[in-house]
Amino acid sequence: MSEIAQWLKAWHATHEHGLRSRGISSAVSRPVPGTQSRRRPKSTAVKLTLESGERTGLVSLWESGAASLLFIDTGTGHTWQDDPVLTSEHDLPRILAPLVKRIEAAADGT
Repeated sequence: MSEIAQWLKAWHATHEHGLRSRGISSAVSRPVPGTQSRRRPKSTAVKLTLESGERTGLVSLWESGAASLLFIDTGTGHTWQDDPVLTSEHDLPRILAPLVKRIEAAADGT
């Protein structure tokens, strides 16, 4: 597992209970290793999914540190996205905070 995947897994392990207590379900999907036979030489991104009510957040992190954050509110049709770059494990809270805040608003009923 890549260092980036380990960072996200550690963040999730630390925050999973707190997210759940605020009505947010979460799951981490491990990256699929790259294979030459499938013409995919690099691993896929490690992914974090956050859900509460009609709101969903998707986080994809690649080994390079590139990230993609996507928020979708299926009730209103509102979407938001960001493409930050991770340089260290300490970037995760700052990068994930806006997405968690948007998901959390659904748990609060706002």
